[in-house]
Amino acid sequence: MSKLLTYDFEYEHDYTLIGIHTTLEDYRAAFLLNESLNIHLKRYKDDLDFESKKCSFPFYEYQNKKTLNSWYLISNKFTLTHRVNQDLNNLFAQETKIEFLIPEKSQIDYFLKISEQNNTEFIQKTLQKIKNTYKIITSYIIDPYTLKSRDNLII
Repeated sequence: MSKLLTYDFEYEHDYTLIGIHTTLEDYRAAFLLNESLNIHLKRYKDDLDFESKKCSFPFYEYQNKKTLNSWYLISNKFTLTHRVNQDLNNLFAQETKIEFLIPEKSQIDYFLKISEQNNTEFIQKTLQKIKNTYKIITSYIIDPYTLKSRDNLII
């Protein structure tokens, strides 16, 4: 008698996702987070490009060789300004369009993604350091399973 074995497979998100609210530009936010978290985020050579939306999102990366985890600071907003009218005297000759990496979280400015990190105490300390960072309004943990467009965070 032979048995048929079946396996259920569900992709697990092996990262912690933190939403950050701030008015800082991406390079300044990365600099201040580097200082407060003692990490070394650097701008990745390419942005996250989405041809369908005609937008790209800058992101910063840090690979910690001691703990073997990766940190990513990802912008959630892309602003495109283009001319809609060739009349130079027209006050409303430009149109601004904002696209979001994760549209259901449009109030968030940046996502901090920490891979391979499940230590609750470490995450809570990191979250507190982020909250205490100059010009950071607030930050909080986000469950990636609640996001419809979580695949946009795959780097």
